Amino acid sequence: MDNILIEKIKIIESWLIEKKAFDIISVDVSEKCSFTEYLIVCTGMATLHNRAIADYIVEKAHEHNIRILGKEGFTASTWILLDLNDVIVHIFTSETRTMYQLEDLWTNRIKKQDIDNEN
Repeated sequence: MDNILIEKIKIIESWLIEKKAFDIISVDVSEKCSFTEYLIVCTGMATLHNRAIADYIVEKAHEHNIRILGKEGFTASTWILLDLNDVIVHIFTSETRTMYQLEDLWTNRIKKQDIDNEN
């Protein structure tokens, strides 16, 4: 995996942690997906918390010159998607994450601590 991509994933995960997102999982989809390299899936405590997490990620991405290609789900905020090109961030409420089980669609699940141990 590209070191620049690893660093991008780590920094995005650190922003999620700063805003108290939990159950953060990174999924390598590079060999299964044509539109991105990684998914980062996390959970917020409520819709308001999800919006705060998403707003923070957008703000920090702009500060670090990471381009946001798309944003979806801010109205209901039960599932917010942020497209950062080679990384797509999914921010769920617990109920919505349980219902869709998005990360279970992909087999290469890597928890944050596994990425930390890679370097």
